[in-house]
Amino acid sequence: MTSRTGECLCGNVSFTANGDLIEADACHCSMCRRQGGGGPYFAAQFKGGVTLDKVDTLKWYRGSEHGERGFCTDCGASIAWRLQSHPDKIGVSLGALNDTSGIKLNAHIFTDSGPDYYDIPSDAPHKTGEQVMVEFMERLQMAAQKEAANK
Repeated sequence: MTSRTGECLCGNVSFTANGDLIEADACHCSMCRRQGGGGPYFAAQFKGGVTLDKVDTLKWYRGSEHGERGFCTDCGASIAWRLQSHPDKIGVSLGALNDTSGIKLNAHIFTDSGPDYYDIPSDAPHKTGEQVMVEFMERLQMAAQKEAANK
């Protein structure tokens, strides 16, 4: 049986996703966008379920009459989602997985709830981390030069 591990940003919450991937999706509902700061919530379910290994700072927030969202109370990272009626059926945040190789989205869900401020799927350009960092450093340098010129 295959497994994947995951954790929050600070490492105080960790888990093991067991078995093969059932599905991975991007949820565009308003609650998921609020949870993540504006974009979709990317989640995956696994055939063997999820084992919560370290739960020192895991808190479940009852966001609706149906669902609960698990997050770390120290770093605020979103870890998981589950139905109250099936607390053992946990969908983990793709962003919390240590290894996402081979995972592809199966579906965008709750697209009827998606906002006007982005397209589903997004037609924005793709940039590597290196490209983003180069652009960020260039902007910082330009801002510093502008500030120096204004003195």
